[in-house]
Amino acid sequence: MFKVKYGDDYLTDYVKFTKIERGVASENTLTTEENSSDGVEIVNVKRGPKEIPMSFHVIDGLDVNFVRRKLAQILSSTANKRLNFSDEPNYYYNAILTGKLEYTDDGFEADGSFTLFVSDGAAHRTDRVTLNSTNSGGSSGTITKNADGSVRIKVINNGTKPAYPRIDITNNQENGYLSLAHVSGGFAMGKIAEADGKNVQKSEQLYDSNTDSSFSKFKDATGTANPQNSGLGTNGTISFQSDGLRFATQGTMSATQFAGGGMKVMTLPADSNRHIGAANLYSHFNLFAWAGAMGQTGILQILFTDINDKLVAGYGITKSDMSGNSAKCSFWVGGNTPKEYTSFGFETNNAEKNQKYPNNMFNSSTGDADFLKEGASLGFYWYGSRKTIYVPELENVEIAKVYLYIGQFKNSNKFINNLSIRGLNLTKNNVAVWLDVPNKYALGSKISIDSYYGTININGVASATEKVNGAKFLVIPPGESDIILTPSSWVTTAPDVELSWEENIL
Repeated sequence: MFKVKYGDDYLTDYVKFTKIERGVASENTLTTEENSSDGVEIVNVKRGPKEIPMSFHVIDGLDVNFVRRKLAQILSSTANKRLNFSDEPNYYYNAILTGKLEYTDDGFEADGSFTLFVSDGAAHRTDRVTLNSTNSGGSSGTITKNADGSVRIKVINNGTKPAYPRIDITNNQENGYLSLAHVSGGFAMGKIAEADGKNVQKSEQLYDSNTDSSFSKFKDATGTANPQNSGLGTNGTISFQSDGLRFATQGTMSATQFAGGGMKVMTLPADSNRHIGAANLYSHFNLFAWAGAMGQTGILQILFTDINDKLVAGYGITKSDMSGNSAKCSFWVGGNTPKEYTSFGFETNNAEKNQKYPNNMFNSSTGDADFLKEGASLGFYWYGSRKTIYVPELENVEIAKVYLYIGQFKNSNKFINNLSIRGLNLTKNNVAVWLDVPNKYALGSKISIDSYYGTININGVASATEKVNGAKFLVIPPGESDIILTPSSWVTTAPDVELSWEENIL
């Protein structure tokens, strides 16, 4: 049975449509200039909106007065609603009533008509089209990796309007530059001049929890003084549970300690020069902080120290609010005057709908953050940017150990339901070696370029400044078109690529 749905309502529950004029396409508006010879030259073509006139007869047996009021209620919207036709199950229009709703009845039967206005003149797919290595060669296109590290992508847009793709790239080799050449223009990010094959400095990944999912390389530091605050007892335990490291036991606490929990430590692995310690270190991590009830409390810390366990810097979450849902994210620095550099308050919800202050940093689907030490510069990620402090005496101090701590306050018996370290990556920058440079995009790094929103993310962290000036986000025209992805000149292992887009038809 043919059905028409507008918003959340089925119009065909009330009327039988006798005529629907969806048309072939929206009208073109042409901009022309006179030629020196005969005729004119077309300068610009612009697609216009479209209208869908619809005539109907009220279903026999229904109260015509009830149907009149119901149609008025459904169609009297001040904003676009989705319009679906059952014979086009994979597409919808964004439409709104234009003009008058005609309705004629004799008390028993009724006929009428109305017109819906589609401002963009297009029908949109209800799902996104995806092209990746799994379905390469099918109806959406083909991805071909080349020996020189480049990727040729044949995209097939089966819609009749341009589409705005999201391009997800996973680097299978350290890389410093990416370009995407396409008929719609050229996109580029990174540094094309970044070189390899000389005596330079590079980044070396020292640890990645993706290959150590249970954090087994971190060892218990039971009874060791917490490097940031000796008031945090460490006689308890933390362990891998479901998604990452979580609180296990509180342990005993001294009279001067206000909290207790577990702590683990790892000494950084040696770099390719067999040296332990990093004056320039990047750490990407994923944290989860969601309280299941008001008044739950807890403490989480990632602490970076020198070889003698003296604090260099730390990133942490503290929820001491025993009645509400308030927490704070704190950044600590060491040096001659150890201190809390700054902190930011947030609510430990899960960014559910209608939250007045949604937790968009540490909910179940996000959690990405990072820390960067570049000599004396210490940077801490918070909501799209790094908060940076300069500590001169730490310029040459090397981070040699990483401590992970999760604990509970002594005077609280309600521990936060979800407080977890779900992932941790440690990369040493500026390692002096031959044949490499400190490339911008490490092995395994994930880059997402979204043309619709005009955004760039690297490992989940917003990175808009990576785009080269003048570069344009790609737009896929209808039909077949080619995209050539080119990494840095020395890359010989092509990245993995996945494209997805919303397919639209006129």
